[in-house]
Amino acid sequence: MVPPAQSSDEPAGSPTPAADIVHPYRKPRLEAAIGWLAACGFLFLAAVTAVVGVQSRERALNGAQERAESAVRVLAEHAARLFDAADLLVEYAAQETAGRPWDEIAGSRALWDKLNGQRARLPFLDAIWLNDGAGLLRLTTLAFPAPFSDASDRDVFLFHSRASGVGNAVDQPHIGPRIIGRVTNKATFLLSRRLSEPDGRFRGMASVTIDPSYLSGFYKELDVPHRPVTILVRSGDLDILVREPDNAADPVPLSELARRAIQAQPEGGAARDDTVIVAHRRVDSWPVHVVVRLDTAPVLAAWHRLIAPYAGLGAAAALALAALSVFGFRQAGAARQVQRELERRVVERTASLQRTIGERDVALAQKDLLMREVNHRIKNSLQVVSSLLGLQGQAVGDPRLSDHLLEAGRRVQAIADIHRLLYRVDDIHFIPFHDYLTELCRELERSARSEGGDWRLELAVEPMEVPTDHAVPLGLLANELVMNAIKHAYRPLAVPVSAAAGAAGGGNGDGLPDGTGRDAANVISVSLRSDGDALCLIVGDRGVGLPPDFDWRRSRSLGMRLIHTLSKQLGAILTVENTSPGVRFTICLPHRPVQSGSIL
Repeated sequence: MVPPAQSSDEPAGSPTPAADIVHPYRKPRLEAAIGWLAACGFLFLAAVTAVVGVQSRERALNGAQERAESAVRVLAEHAARLFDAADLLVEYAAQETAGRPWDEIAGSRALWDKLNGQRARLPFLDAIWLNDGAGLLRLTTLAFPAPFSDASDRDVFLFHSRASGVGNAVDQPHIGPRIIGRVTNKATFLLSRRLSEPDGRFRGMASVTIDPSYLSGFYKELDVPHRPVTILVRSGDLDILVREPDNAADPVPLSELARRAIQAQPEGGAARDDTVIVAHRRVDSWPVHVVVRLDTAPVLAAWHRLIAPYAGLGAAAALALAALSVFGFRQAGAARQVQRELERRVVERTASLQRTIGERDVALAQKDLLMREVNHRIKNSLQVVSSLLGLQGQAVGDPRLSDHLLEAGRRVQAIADIHRLLYRVDDIHFIPFHDYLTELCRELERSARSEGGDWRLELAVEPMEVPTDHAVPLGLLANELVMNAIKHAYRPLAVPVSAAAGAAGGGNGDGLPDGTGRDAANVISVSLRSDGDALCLIVGDRGVGLPPDFDWRRSRSLGMRLIHTLSKQLGAILTVENTSPGVRFTICLPHRPVQSGSIL
């Protein structure tokens, strides 16, 4: 083989330049690498898009299921309270008619008025029904005298009449199927109890009709997205009692998926398939279940609207990747330079963001420190004011003026205690009111005992945090109520009775008999608990109670006006009850109170 001839101007035996050997092979390898990277990039983008799409779809469905489960818990609690109230009314009707002949019951207008008055307090009930042992309607709050109606062929009457003995099964209430009332001619269902003679023989049935439209109206107000179907069914046969929407006389039967879900998890759970999500829960100890059914179509439609911008971004990214790939084939070196420039800018931007975040954290820490310092100084100043008022109260010669000054000092100290907690807690927007209330009560108890009192405070305080702007009014309310009970519940005042009522504001000092002394069981109860959607502060005693003619709403005393004003400021409900013996003040504050400014 003959070697190629060398150039005339290239000396013999000189090596070939490196650029002439490497360059023809480097460019194809770089282009291949760019091509492979582009292909991998497309595959990765497609995989990420698919994974993100599947995961976000699953999150959307799981979120809808969680909302349905939350809704069904709320509805089950609501239904339990409703059935409990209805059952209490049935028991009341049974007790009122026990031992009385049916003819006397049927002709008693006074009994009808009494039962109708109780029924009117429960708007979800249509009427009370009393049927004798033959099934004949003897008394109903729907009309007086009762119209003719025979329930002997009704399932609920047969259920009670066939039971025998005086066991737990006989004494349990029964919820009947959905029926069309023969008197009212509208859809309803019964909650009933068996009436028995002393020897256990069947005497009849007491029942109330529950209006499905009341429950349907409540279900309409439920704030759950995508318009779910809410259903109330009986256990066992799973007959529908209430369905919203489609609450017709003959509702659509429960779906097979819902039936299987209830049978598999009787106490509560959730299930779903490709088209529907079902959440269910048993209503406490009652033989009924609440079911919330949610179609997946609107959930997925919302998910599509949510994912559409990201899909567009994915498509744009794919186009950008293609353009960059083409451009990379031509300008590989320039692309690497741009990449290095971008990396440099990212590093610079990251460093700048880190500096900014550090400065922000320092500013927030300084602000928090400043707020704590302000609360600390306010606390100190208020304590000085409280001490000055106490010293002035001890220095004056007028006992009434001294009491007023000491009372003012206690109020100022109650506010100071709030600010003392504010510079100790981690989050100054909320305060652990249970700790504050406990310390306040113990301090008042110690103060009362040091002054010769013999009271004992019973605390039942649940852990609870309240917004800072509500803590001061609540603290003042607690201070006023507990001090009112300490001063006036178990011992007479040194001033006349009429003046004592004006000074206390709570009324325990009015009408105290002469010589009323302290009792070894002088107990003042203070409780803080949550009641549904409300925070309740309750202060009660077992003392002399309120006089019959005392109207706390018109009291001109500073204490009562302060309690009334603070309650209105918080949007709270103030209730004053004579508990025989004693009196109980109840302040219920909604979890979402009305916004109001501080009066201080």
